[in-house]
Amino acid sequence: MAPGAPARATLTGVDTDQYPFGSVVDQPDGRRPPSWTLSVTHDEDGGRVHEVLVNVPGVPLLWFVEVAEPDAETLLAFSDARYPHGAVLTATDARAGGVRGEQQVAAVRWWTATGLVHQIYVAPQHRRRGVATALATAAFGVQAARGRPLLHGDGRRTDDGEAWRVGLTAGQQHWFAPWSQRLPR
Repeated sequence: MAPGAPARATLTGVDTDQYPFGSVVDQPDGRRPPSWTLSVTHDEDGGRVHEVLVNVPGVPLLWFVEVAEPDAETLLAFSDARYPHGAVLTATDARAGGVRGEQQVAAVRWWTATGLVHQIYVAPQHRRRGVATALATAAFGVQAARGRPLLHGDGRRTDDGEAWRVGLTAGQQHWFAPWSQRLPR
C-alpha cells in the first residue's frame, strides 16, 4: 500500500449459525473462517473496493469493473486472465486497461440508496455455471462494505431469474422476495 493511501479492511461473510448476523469477529492473520461465503477488501473510508472473493464452488475466474452512477451502481463481471480472480477495477482503470463492455460475461445493477437490485444479466454461454450467484454475492459485498442498505430483490423477475432464485440456498433466497410479477425476457 502506498504511503498516505487509505487503510484497508476486509469484510468476510459467513453462512453459519455460529455468529449472529452482523457480528464482527477478528480473524488472526487474515484467515477466513469455515463456511465463509464472501470476502471484500476495501478502503476503510468507504471509498474503493479492491477485491471481492466469493466462495461458490465451480465458478469460473471472475474479475469486476465497478461503474458508479448518481443513484445506482453496476458491477460488470469478466472471465479472462487479464486480471486476477476477484480484482475490482474502477471504470477509469478499466478504460485505461482497454477493457470493453462487450467483453463482459455478466452484470448486476442496483439502487445504492435502498439496495434494491434492478437487473441481473448473464450472457447465455456463461449461464448455469454459478456466475449470477457469484456476481450477486459480490455486489452484496460491495454494498455492505460501503455501509449501505443490504442488497435485496423484489418479486419482479423473468422465468430465468426465478429459476436462479429457486436454486439459491435458503439463506440466499431470503434476500429475494417471492415471485410476484413475471417480466419478459
